Amino acid sequence: MKTTRQKSIDLNLFKVFSAVYSLKNLTHAGDKLAMTQPAVSRALDRLYHLFNERLFYRTEGEMRPTRTAEILAPLILEGLALLETATLTTSDFNPAELAVQFKLGANDYVSAVILPQLVALISRRAPSIFLSTAACTYLDAAHLIEHTVIDCAIISSLPTDEQIAAHPLFREDYVVISARDHVLIRERLTLDAYLACDHVLVSYTGSKDGWVDERLAEMGHQRRVIAAVHMFLAVPQMIINQPYLCTLPRRLARQFAQAYAIRIHELPFESQSHLFHLVWPRRQSKSPISAWLRSQIIETCQDLSPSQSAEACELRRPVHLLPTAALRST
Repeated sequence: MKTTRQKSIDLNLFKVFSAVYSLKNLTHAGDKLAMTQPAVSRALDRLYHLFNERLFYRTEGEMRPTRTAEILAPLILEGLALLETATLTTSDFNPAELAVQFKLGANDYVSAVILPQLVALISRRAPSIFLSTAACTYLDAAHLIEHTVIDCAIISSLPTDEQIAAHPLFREDYVVISARDHVLIRERLTLDAYLACDHVLVSYTGSKDGWVDERLAEMGHQRRVIAAVHMFLAVPQMIINQPYLCTLPRRLARQFAQAYAIRIHELPFESQSHLFHLVWPRRQSKSPISAWLRSQIIETCQDLSPSQSAEACELRRPVHLLPTAALRST
């Protein structure tokens, strides 16, 4: 026999919980749910009476989850995902009729190399889907997914969180870019010239060294890094009129070479290959909507211009593979 409390549960309250938990803002949660801010506040009051304690508190302009809310969140989010799956399983699933918002976690490399083709593909097959991106790297992908800030992410190093599922997408290798008229580089980039130049480093954390420096140290060498930036897209303007070098992904270097007066050089030593993955919350694995959207990302990455694929990697130079190599500091 059901209790009065069990009978009175409104499942819409859990949608409010999910929205406030992910957005940390009552107004934004209301916009997502087509509710007014007072209506969202009333829903939180009802959740308070349901669980006999507050689930969110306001601090520094945000609605933060309490310890109880953090405990409840995985259960509620998984339950909503299962309900969505059950509903879609009993209906005709037609991607062309989807009208949902979908947020992809990506850094500027992913946005430049993958996003144009992905947006075109989804727009053609499901024109009512709204796709957006959020700044994301391998460092914070798991946190953003667990807090439903993003639906999935494309990253180059897998998180250890058991609640995160993953699918391999493609491999990427590295090259060096310089100004076209770099005075120290003639026909090809030698190791001596590489070490003699000043370097710009791409580092999400602002670190002064990265995997290149680790590799050079193994060889008994050291380079001079004069600046670190957190975005690849900042690099071309820094080097086109200066005698600097930057080591970055081959596909992105090709794009830069089409737009800027730069040259692409092979690395003068054995390089790493990075395997990119699509990651998402495991609770969403059986959701038809989530599965369809992931399939579009996988298809887009399979159609990338040749450099490497997740299954076959053909590099111009020998590759030094790292088990969980990350597209991090270069």
